[in-house]
Amino acid sequence: MSRYLPILLGVMLIVGLTIQQIRMTDRLSGSNVSAEERAELLSSVPKDFGDWHGEDKAVDPTVQKVAGAIGAVSRDYRNSRTGERVDLWLIVGHSRDIAFHTPDVCYRGSGFEARGKENSLYPLVMQGMPDTPMWTNTFFKEDVTGRSLIRVFWTWYNPESVENDGKIVWEAPSNARFHFGNSRALYKMYFTSEMRDPMETAEQSSALRFAKDFLPEVNKAMAEMHNKLHEGGPATPAAATPPATTTNEPADATKADKVGQNTEDKSATAPPAETATPGEPAESPAKTSDSPAEPAKAEK
Repeated sequence: MSRYLPILLGVMLIVGLTIQQIRMTDRLSGSNVSAEERAELLSSVPKDFGDWHGEDKAVDPTVQKVAGAIGAVSRDYRNSRTGERVDLWLIVGHSRDIAFHTPDVCYRGSGFEARGKENSLYPLVMQGMPDTPMWTNTFFKEDVTGRSLIRVFWTWYNPESVENDGKIVWEAPSNARFHFGNSRALYKMYFTSEMRDPMETAEQSSALRFAKDFLPEVNKAMAEMHNKLHEGGPATPAAATPPATTTNEPADATKADKVGQNTEDKSATAPPAETATPGEPAESPAKTSDSPAEPAKAEK
């Protein structure tokens, strides 16, 4: 029996490598729709809904290229009732680029540092919607203009996932590059807002309140995009969705602000940006830029 052991081990090795290779290629892709086709429909993303009103910002071509974005939406949203401001950065491109460039990697190029040594996983749960896990961290930067402190939430959506069965499911895997394999089209979304207080928690963040109002709207737009592309319909933007009732209540405190990661730094002192190197814990204040467009120069 022992003489067959090398053969058995060899077969197991080949099977293991084959499974990994399948995940890292397009073999099991559920669609032939390209990132370019999906990028054309990003204009369906709602600009105005509820109390939020968006204003598009110019996207630096260099930033877009570094981010690997075939299509991008960079938009500043303001809440007419509360005055809160949140930056949206929503891009689509090949997963080899979109899965790699995250705030803790990219913001470093813009001079920002992550306040938490590890990102925290925030499991956003909303009635009537699939759970939306998002990574979050705070970032700081200090220069002649002053000190900045921001919080960023980010998550991905893979429209080619067979497992999602056409549903809009945002994910926050611990290893995005492996999880999304070689998907031809992958969406990534950032919500960024300035922190009003160094001790501000994720639940108290304007970005989180915006996310709770925005996700039902963007999911509806994404579903329309998905259906048109797969039904062979015209690649034209869907009509803007009607305003939805919004709420600015903090997220359920019982939902841990972190899952499987080190507890997030709750004493941050600088607005996050999109480039971060594992940086100073909350105790060492610094500054950050809250605008996705600025930090984006490191990638977004």
